[in-house]
Amino acid sequence: MRRALHGTVSRARVAVWLTLLLAPAPFAAADAERSRYDELKRVIDRNTGFAHMTRGMNMYTLIALRSCVTDHDIPVLTQLLTDRDHVTQLTAAGVMADLGEAGKRGLRQALAAAPDVRTRSVIEDALREAESATRRPILDYPLSQQERQRLRGCGPSGGLQ
Repeated sequence: MRRALHGTVSRARVAVWLTLLLAPAPFAAADAERSRYDELKRVIDRNTGFAHMTRGMNMYTLIALRSCVTDHDIPVLTQLLTDRDHVTQLTAAGVMADLGEAGKRGLRQALAAAPDVRTRSVIEDALREAESATRRPILDYPLSQQERQRLRGCGPSGGLQ
């Protein structure tokens, strides 16, 4: 009897420890996604151009963000589509269109859930661009070595190689 009771207490103790150790796991994933969101948003902001006293996206913005992402970032890029900043929306949509079928699938899903007309318009434009016969990949855009070094991408080094 005593041995059976001891085994039950040990299992209960292990269960409590496992619960305590695993409880923060969903929060860690959300924190990592938020951190990635912030990192990609910074890349967009650091590579945004200004013309005629207006802030806007240009090829440098697209190239900088595209060089930082893979298909694994599509959920974060989808979140960026709903950002209040129009430049962020445009850049995220353009990069998603460049991520092939997975990116287009993400854009279609985001279109179905788009909260407003402006966001829907941005996504529809990106989907049209993705299907264009004359479209070429963002990373194939011709840049000199000096221009590439001026881009501020992901990570501590900033520039792209």
